[in-house]
Amino acid sequence: METFIEGICKQCELKETEITLLRQTLRTLHFPKGSTVIGEGKTDDSIYFIQKGVWRAYIERDGEQQTLWFSIPGETVFSSWGYFRGHPSRYTISSSSDSIAIEMRNSTIQKLSDSSPAFLKWMQELLVNILINEDDLLIDLSSPKAENRYLTFIKKMPELFNSVPLKEIAGYIGVTPQSLSRIRAGLNKKS
Repeated sequence: METFIEGICKQCELKETEITLLRQTLRTLHFPKGSTVIGEGKTDDSIYFIQKGVWRAYIERDGEQQTLWFSIPGETVFSSWGYFRGHPSRYTISSSSDSIAIEMRNSTIQKLSDSSPAFLKWMQELLVNILINEDDLLIDLSSPKAENRYLTFIKKMPELFNSVPLKEIAGYIGVTPQSLSRIRAGLNKKS
């Protein structure tokens, strides 16, 4: 936790009272593999900073889970509906592996944003980076060729193959697990 707080302080000068507020309100949370972090239909106004593990967002339709995205250590995760509007999430966020995250509640963010212009600027940059990453994701997944979507995925997140079931990766790139096996076999023949 202290390392996380120090990281924020390096990017924005906080008063001692603001640092104390962070220490009092930030929580380090542990999520065993398969835990629901934010459930579809649940309201959560926190932002989570993943320290360890892999998280996945998915929707469930007709008994099938469709993976929307994965997040890895160093990334920031939240339900935009809950954080910005106080509305229920439209998807589930779960831990695909044993995970640790630091939780920052919206009320803490608002207090620090009101008292510290530097913290407000830090939060704005954080949110802009999240939006840019989402745009990159949309472009990466727009390729009509499943093989290209797979290659982009393994280039960006190679560490996921050790911690995420292949069926979740298949769902993420929009193919069946059988199609993903054929894609992988075809690429192995080419190499």
